[in-house]
Amino acid sequence: MHDGGAMVRNSDNPGARKHARVVFEKPGFVIPTPDSPWIECDVVDISQGGVCLDVGAMFVPELFGVAFNPSGDVLRVCVRIWRDGPLIGARFVTAKELRQGVKLESPNAKREPEKVR
Repeated sequence: MHDGGAMVRNSDNPGARKHARVVFEKPGFVIPTPDSPWIECDVVDISQGGVCLDVGAMFVPELFGVAFNPSGDVLRVCVRIWRDGPLIGARFVTAKELRQGVKLESPNAKREPEKVR
């Protein structure tokens, strides 16, 4: 963990990402389905377009919610894009996408092993 100040994570190829990532390193909650219990995780970093979470060995469905605080004041719906061991990367879904039906099959989803290495 760092000292609490926001840090922008640099990339070897800055053109490879649409949005800059900010190191967040705070607890959050995965919401697998609207009626299921919230499961604590660690928010590794966040950008305008998505989030990286450390979920350990937890199964995370392709479409899920993330709460950034225990009260649920800050919630986002996400589509899982990739998984590498305990880390998952997800894209934030807009209200318009939800109304139109989110296309869940992402180009990188096939690279994800469901078991943690």
